[in-house]
Order: sequence, then C-alpha cells, then structure tokens
Amino acid sequence: MGQQIGHSSAGNLPIIGRMSLIHLAPVCAALLLTACGGPQVRTVGNGDGPPAYELRGSSLAELKTQAARLCANGYAVLRASQSFGGVDDPDNSAQQWLQQAGDWVSGMPGNQAQATVVCRG
Repeated sequence: MGQQIGHSSAGNLPIIGRMSLIHLAPVCAALLLTACGGPQVRTVGNGDGPPAYELRGSSLAELKTQAARLCANGYAVLRASQSFGGVDDPDNSAQQWLQQAGDWVSGMPGNQAQATVVCRG
C-alpha cells in the first residue's frame, strides 16, 4: 500500500500537525518556565547566627510573602529596594513583548525588587 498524501509514516499525526507542534514547542516551554517563576532566593552566610536570605522578585510585597514562608518565627529586613522601568510606548505591543522577552532572558526585569532578610529565633 502506498503512503497517503499529507500523512507521515512515523505516526498518526498529519505532517502539517507535526510542523505545528515543532513550532509551538519553544513557546510552550517559555510559558511553562514563566509560570514556574517566582522570587529568587539565595542563602546568605551568617556564621552561627539565624538563617539569612537575599530575595529578588517583581515587588516588595512578593518578597515579604516569601520571607514569611522562609522564616516561621518572623524576620528582620536588613535592606530593601524596588525600581520600576517601563516601555516608552505602552500602546506598542511588539515593543512591549520585546522588552519583556529581553528582561526575561537577561534575568533583570524592569520591575525589580530586592531584599535581604534575617530570620528571628
């Protein structure tokens, strides 16, 4: 029997369907990585003292929530900062997408919050 036009011999998906899956794979991977994103947590050496952490995220509120999860008995904020960066033309969706993609790749988003906390107890 001959092969049907428009279907691959390796599977049941049409060739066009396989092409679409190949092109969608990078987009799906990026979306999954973005969905798994959250505050970055790095342990800071504190000798024999209580645990200390450097936190990075999109907002101070997000960092305070993460600090509360890390420090069951509360925490002290040693240093905190937040900066905002925006797109020049908020109506230009292509420029917004490129800005956000560049921020994601560089690891330095336009809205960046940082905090250093020490757990109590």
